[in-house]
Amino acid sequence: MSAADAGRPGERSGTLERGLRLLQFFAAAGEATPAEAAKATGLSRSATYRIADRLRGWGFLELNPATEALRLGSEAVRLGMAALTSLEVTRVAPPHLRALADQTRETVNLAVVDGDAVVYIHKEEGTLAVKMSAQLGARRPLHCTALGKAYLAALPRQELEARLAGLELTRFTANTITDPAALEAELDRVRQRGYAVDAEEVEEGVYCLGAAVRDHRQLPVAAISVAGPAYRLRPETDRTGALVAATSAVISRRLGHG
Repeated sequence: MSAADAGRPGERSGTLERGLRLLQFFAAAGEATPAEAAKATGLSRSATYRIADRLRGWGFLELNPATEALRLGSEAVRLGMAALTSLEVTRVAPPHLRALADQTRETVNLAVVDGDAVVYIHKEEGTLAVKMSAQLGARRPLHCTALGKAYLAALPRQELEARLAGLELTRFTANTITDPAALEAELDRVRQRGYAVDAEEVEEGVYCLGAAVRDHRQLPVAAISVAGPAYRLRPETDRTGALVAATSAVISRRLGHG
């Protein structure tokens, strides 16, 4: 950092903060030149050009060839849509999850995907619910949870292949699927049944049934599950799986899924 840069307000802040400041500016301005962005944000021109170039490389900004100005890119739009959809899910889903918990009397979860994991964002407990290790905010792998497998099975083929290529199939119990071919075969079964099964694959003694929630683009944006003791839930697989699938379909319709 140059002495001139160091003297500017905000230039002592980190690159991440400055990048986010630029994104906020372009979100409000629509489009602008780097010089205009520098003036509006208080960043030096050199820092603005450097960070904007990195953001363009990642797809968060793009150049409008007609005006030679920068604007938000496809990656920023994608993240914005994902955030809006996730917020919509948390608004729409709870009453339906409560009804599912009342029907099954077990623990019902709502999760979204972050990278190679599902993140638990909402929970409803039925009258027979027992304490689970997965609490709100907890992360669990995609490949061995009912939530994760339901989400993967609902992905378009090209995106699914890309995700599977990057997954580390870690073993957690004797039942965890660690072979890529076996996982693909399991995802085929998920599509045929309409729901996914975690048969003690993450935690011994815990059995889960999950289904994906889709939006107006027909893409999965979340997943729901019913979890409980294996001895109690396994015999109810068909009945509970059908209830989970039906509940996910209702939530999906509320999000615009046809």
